[in-house]
Amino acid sequence: MTGRGRGRGRGRGRGGNKFKIRESSDGKSHLGTTLRYQDNKPFPDQAKAGKGDTSPAYADAGPGMDSLTSPLDESPGGLIDDAPIKFLPLGGLGEIGMNCALVGTENRYVLLDAGLMFPDHEELGIQKVLPDVSFLARWRDKVEAVLITHGHEDHIGALPWVIPALDPSTPIYAGLFTMQLIQRRMKEFNLWGDGSRFKVIDMGERFRAGPFEMEAVRVTHSIPDCCGLIFRCAAGTVVHTGDWKIDENPVDGLNFDRAQFERVGKEGVTLMMSDSTNVLSPGRTISESLIRDSLVQKVLGHKSGRIITTQFASNIHRLYGVKAAADASGRKIAFVGMSLTTYLEAAKKAGIHPIDPDELVPAEEIENVNPNELIVVTTGSQGEDRAQLARAAFGGSHLLTLQPDDLLLYSAKMIPGNEKRVMRMMNAIAARGPQIAMKREDGLHSSGHAYRDELTEILKMLNPEHFLPVHGEYAFLKEHELLARECGVSHSTVIGNGQMLGVTPLRNGKSHGTLGNLHLLGQARLQTMFNDGGKGSGTSEDLAIEERMRIATEGIIVVDLEVFDAPLVKQTDPDDGASSESAAETPAATATTQKSPKGNLTARARVTSRSMWTDEGRMLAKIRDAAERSVESLGSGARLSAVERTCASAVRFAARGYSGKRPDVIVVAHRGSGSPSDKARLDNAMSTAGGGVPDDAKRGMTGASGTKYRPRAARRDTTPRNVRPLRGPGSARGDGGGGARHTRRDTEYQ
Repeated sequence: MTGRGRGRGRGRGRGGNKFKIRESSDGKSHLGTTLRYQDNKPFPDQAKAGKGDTSPAYADAGPGMDSLTSPLDESPGGLIDDAPIKFLPLGGLGEIGMNCALVGTENRYVLLDAGLMFPDHEELGIQKVLPDVSFLARWRDKVEAVLITHGHEDHIGALPWVIPALDPSTPIYAGLFTMQLIQRRMKEFNLWGDGSRFKVIDMGERFRAGPFEMEAVRVTHSIPDCCGLIFRCAAGTVVHTGDWKIDENPVDGLNFDRAQFERVGKEGVTLMMSDSTNVLSPGRTISESLIRDSLVQKVLGHKSGRIITTQFASNIHRLYGVKAAADASGRKIAFVGMSLTTYLEAAKKAGIHPIDPDELVPAEEIENVNPNELIVVTTGSQGEDRAQLARAAFGGSHLLTLQPDDLLLYSAKMIPGNEKRVMRMMNAIAARGPQIAMKREDGLHSSGHAYRDELTEILKMLNPEHFLPVHGEYAFLKEHELLARECGVSHSTVIGNGQMLGVTPLRNGKSHGTLGNLHLLGQARLQTMFNDGGKGSGTSEDLAIEERMRIATEGIIVVDLEVFDAPLVKQTDPDDGASSESAAETPAATATTQKSPKGNLTARARVTSRSMWTDEGRMLAKIRDAAERSVESLGSGARLSAVERTCASAVRFAARGYSGKRPDVIVVAHRGSGSPSDKARLDNAMSTAGGGVPDDAKRGMTGASGTKYRPRAARRDTTPRNVRPLRGPGSARGDGGGGARHTRRDTEYQ
């Protein structure tokens, strides 16, 4: 990278501080336990009938369809030579994100992309979903290079975990802009070193990576510097399109390289792999130049007030439209959101920035600029809680305050799964007064993934011998396979993550056994890894993902249990002639307190809960009583572990009986020490066994061990006053238009 991509950027606008990289790891601390699961992970590189480690899986078997068969099933004799070309996906098939795969020949491999995936709603507290880097660490000697197609997080986001899993000398290849993003990420995790292993490639350049002669082909996408890759080896040619669309009029003037794809198509393509994201969308994608024109039109049409536009931070092409609109209207530009500045700085270092970062209005000075002379570009198109637009929507941003005369241009799309969150944000923005433009006919967004007509064009252009759809949900992959067959590709199939596919060129088909030209060689044992946004990384068990969800939905109860090995009883001096009974009634000076030599345990408990309905404390009182009584069947000297198990079981039963919930229960038992001050409490516990009933309103409740609890406050009158009823007795249910009732803090509604 010598002499390329050097330069210095600024922070937010001119005069800002130098843009600094915040270190989040020492190079190892963020790895957690991700590299510790290397045992019992064989490499499925050759089919072996009857061998458990590499037994073939069914390629056409999607989720829940393991019993189906396919043309890739192994023949009874298992007669097959080693396939000359192999492909092993570690992620990205049957899902959107976490693109990562091994491509190999002659038992030598290169890693194609290293992406992450964002968590589903049930993966609470998780920020990143990662491929199985322990598998890569186990077989690091087979991986000779890493190839990156572009700079989206689903292609580079897992590099901080992948790089430490590989040999320190393994080179990483990427385009210049993509390498700027990688460099920043590696420095953040202290993995950049001297940078010698990170190598920049040019479009159209041929270079050697592992067993392949590589060539990068320019494609258009929603981020600059995106490429498809051509893998050449003695066995044949493999083409991977990367993420792509065909933009006939790109705003940066860098066109989709049809000529190179046509040329490799004439040479002959053994295996083609292509993006399946939009295979269900008919027609062709909209050119980014049309989005630019729509932005200019919207800005010119808004004469009074600010323009606020939100977009994906990585979409540098969209900033060409923002720049054109600002120039046409005489407005200045301000960025609100750190990620926008990160990508613009990388674009400047790569020499492809549409806006000079030094010319931006600092975010802190937005309120000092005439609203009619300003365009604000902000993050938060997906309604992320911490993003600036979402904060502004709910009045929580110190940088951006929405005004009634603002115009919001939603120049993005709602990612599936984010619809509710985005609409909640939009409702809040609308309530504050700004006008919102986000209709399809507004023409403010274009997808970065090819539609069906473009997919058809590239299939016919390359005319591959074999086709494998990648990058998409399982239904998308199956539809793309059907499209390939419609385009004349006879050999096409669908596989899943961890399934090793072997490919034999058609010209050598007769010499490679009985399976034909597509061979399913085996199944890798992969474990999905997770990261919590900090240094917590590992498997789902390591990060207790199921437990997080269970606590969130069922709640948790914590019991502090003090146990006594036997009841304390009063013993008197025999010489005083008083019986123990009379002594109990009339304390004598000679009375002493000591433990009975034998008997059962007694206990006193303190109970608390989280994320549970407690019926104003009544349920906790019942659970406290159940916890204290649970140990009465245990003899003196019982192990604390047995006490905790017994108590936990009783607490679960009591909670289920009272609330119908199955909370997690944590019991911490410890032995108490007897003292004269304990006697009255323990005597009361023995005399009121089965108690737990308040003596009177003033004295409060007494537990089984004699513990006294603060009396419960009188029930509040929660009937709303001076308000109009939301609905009549016989009307349909609803929130009366109030919405988000759970966010109210008015005590009248609690």
